[in-house]
Amino acid sequence: MNRLFLLGAAVFSLAAHLPAHEFFVMPQEVKAYRAGDTVQINALSTHYFTVGEELEPVEVNEVYVVKNGTKVGNNLLLKANPDKLWYETTYRLTDTSPVIVVGNRKGDFYCLFTNGDYADGKRADVAAANPGKTIGTARYFAKYSKYYLNPDTKDTTFDKPLGHTLEIIPIDNPANYKKGFKPRFKVLFNGQPLANADIAATYDYYNYKTANAYAQTQKTDAKGEVRFTITDPGVWLVRISDTRKSQYPDTDEDNNSAIVVFTVR
Repeated sequence: MNRLFLLGAAVFSLAAHLPAHEFFVMPQEVKAYRAGDTVQINALSTHYFTVGEELEPVEVNEVYVVKNGTKVGNNLLLKANPDKLWYETTYRLTDTSPVIVVGNRKGDFYCLFTNGDYADGKRADVAAANPGKTIGTARYFAKYSKYYLNPDTKDTTFDKPLGHTLEIIPIDNPANYKKGFKPRFKVLFNGQPLANADIAATYDYYNYKTANAYAQTQKTDAKGEVRFTITDPGVWLVRISDTRKSQYPDTDEDNNSAIVVFTVR
C-alpha cells in the first residue's frame, strides 16, 4: 500500500485525560521502504489519530530508531511544521531490515484545577502562580510510542521490550497481520504483566467524526495479554493508559500511556 496520511482520522481521546494530548510517531508515507530510502517521520501531540493538534516545546519530545533490539545512533533531530502542527524528522535506511521508530514524550508534571482548567508544573509552583485557583489533582505523566517499519516474518526481535515504564509488546509478528487475523499483545508495567487493564484499538478513518471513538476495547487477562481482530487494512493504533498513586512527593497521580502503531496490508 502506498498512500499519504491525510487530515481526518480516528479520534481517540478520553475525556478524563483531556488536558494531556496523546503522543505518537508514524511515517508520512505508508509503503515498503527500500535500502537507501529516506523516511519522513511525524511526531504528533494530539487527541486525533494522524492529525496534529499541538506543538509542545521540542525539547520535551524524543524520537529514535531501534534495530535488532538496539538503539541506532542518537535521537533524531525534530523540526516543527507549524501548518500541520506536528514535528518532522527523517531517517535513511541502510538496508531493508525491520526497525522500530520510537517516540517518547518525556515525563513532566501538571496540575488540574477544580474549575476544570490546568497548568503545567509541580503543585507548589502552580499554586504560587495561580493564587485564586484551587488545585484538585497534581499529576506526573509520560507517554511512549512506537511504529513497526518494514516488518519481516523472519524478525526475532520484534517482541523485545524497550524498557519503557508502560509498554505494549506484540506477541505475534506485525509482518503477519492481515484482515481477519487476531494478533495478541502483552502489556508491561515496569517490566511486569499488567492484568485487568483497559486497552483499545482503532484504525485510520474509523468513525473519525465522533469523539472518543475506538473500533475495539478490551481488558488484559491475568497474564497482561489481549487480542484484537483486524477488520480492515490500513494503519492501526493500540493504546493503553495507566493511572496510579504517585511515586513523587507532593504529587497525587502518575499517568503513563503507551501506543503501538502498525500497518495492515
